[in-house]
Amino acid sequence: MSKSIRVSASSLRRSVSFALTSAISVAALGVLGAAPASAATIGETIASAARGETGNGPCAHGGYVGGPNQNSSCSNGRRTHAWCADFAGWAWAQAGVAGRGTLTDMANSFLDYGNKYGTRSTTPHVGDAVVYNMNDGTYINDHVAIVTAISGDSVTITGGNESNAVHTNTTTNWRVGQSPFGQVITAYISPLGSGEEGTPQTPAAPAVSPTVHLYGIGSDGRVYGNNANYSVGTWDGYQSVDGTQGFKQTTSIQVGDEVHVYAIGADDRIYEDRGNYKTGTWTGFQLVDNTQGFQQISVVATGNTVRLFALGSDGRVYSNDGDYGQSDWSGFQLVDGTAGFKKITAAATGNTVRLYAIGSDDRIYNNNGNYSTGAWSGYNLVGNTAGFKQVAATATSEGTVRLYAIGSDDRIYNNNGNYSAGTWSGYSVVSGTAGFKQLAATPAGKTVHLYAIGSDDRVYNANGDYAAGSWSPFNLVGDAAGFKQISATPGA
Repeated sequence: MSKSIRVSASSLRRSVSFALTSAISVAALGVLGAAPASAATIGETIASAARGETGNGPCAHGGYVGGPNQNSSCSNGRRTHAWCADFAGWAWAQAGVAGRGTLTDMANSFLDYGNKYGTRSTTPHVGDAVVYNMNDGTYINDHVAIVTAISGDSVTITGGNESNAVHTNTTTNWRVGQSPFGQVITAYISPLGSGEEGTPQTPAAPAVSPTVHLYGIGSDGRVYGNNANYSVGTWDGYQSVDGTQGFKQTTSIQVGDEVHVYAIGADDRIYEDRGNYKTGTWTGFQLVDNTQGFQQISVVATGNTVRLFALGSDGRVYSNDGDYGQSDWSGFQLVDGTAGFKKITAAATGNTVRLYAIGSDDRIYNNNGNYSTGAWSGYNLVGNTAGFKQVAATATSEGTVRLYAIGSDDRIYNNNGNYSAGTWSGYSVVSGTAGFKQLAATPAGKTVHLYAIGSDDRVYNANGDYAAGSWSPFNLVGDAAGFKQISATPGA
């Protein structure tokens, strides 16, 4: 592994960046009306707390975090990700606002809060969250801040992560749809009172995308994509992502409207290409950073942060966090010093990453990274079964990890991890089909779409319905041959 393993991502190129160069403020006219007394008390507590942070960076108080599903804005003295939502959640927490479990690191979680509890409004009140840019079809430039004062025709806003600090400013451009400092106001979200339950609607089941984006490394070293629509039972057919050659391995993740495809090049560096299927455009492959020596990669996302894991030539696992709200990477760092790993994969459940690795004894080990606390559990065996050659993992909608591994007999085995109960089901054969070389898995509600390269170097698909407890047989995904490695991600 190159000694440059801690090199920062100075070479990272991004087509979109979001950094507010001045604080965003909102103003209200005298027709706004007074909030009830209890709400005013809560609002003033929030506003006072927020204003008092003006000038602070992401590591004030050791980091801002306001709810059980938010990650701290700081770890080891460094900003962890775009933190406007963390700051707004922290401000609400100072007043004991109820329902903060709805909030995440994403600014749009405040809009979810308002929709859930019926507190969304076009009228600002002191202590409200103001959300921006949420009707433009992308999460990249979403923002949230706190209304901290109203005076006649002016409203004052205090926001975090504005030029990487807390800023307070005032404007008269307060109406929904107006654009103070170029940021379009979407709505105002009032907090519930301390201990107040509100009247939330019964949450609808999360939408399950019928589409899957499958990527494979062909015999020519190019990356090919094939898109499935399971609602109509169709595939687009394999097409080159771009003409770049020399790739050895790929992994992929859908975040917002974009698919992020990562690939290890002939120089053992990691490259990224981002595809927007709504616009039909790709950015082209560009270096993540200059670190060399990688032999395998796996990726997950928590919020708008991509967690990229890479197996180094020293058999150790490294991680690099990509914050697409700030077009920033943390740089590759060791997960821990354990060596001897041959293959890796990762899945995410909430703010925790479940990392799996095949050890030198051909057994599978698990290390859990809690990004809310910044702590890793350390590697532990997942059963005592040996002989595994490849591994893949995903998590279904109820939070169960579905772990798949190719055994020494070239069959695929499944082990289901219920982390809430602390149990694993044990390894069992998915089907009697043998001859598989490599695999990938992606979720669709309680169903898993499992893909595998067969002995003929073609790609096969079997679908596991965990609600019904059944699997479809393996079927060819097109007739193209020559694939060396595959990855898959759900569509938007």
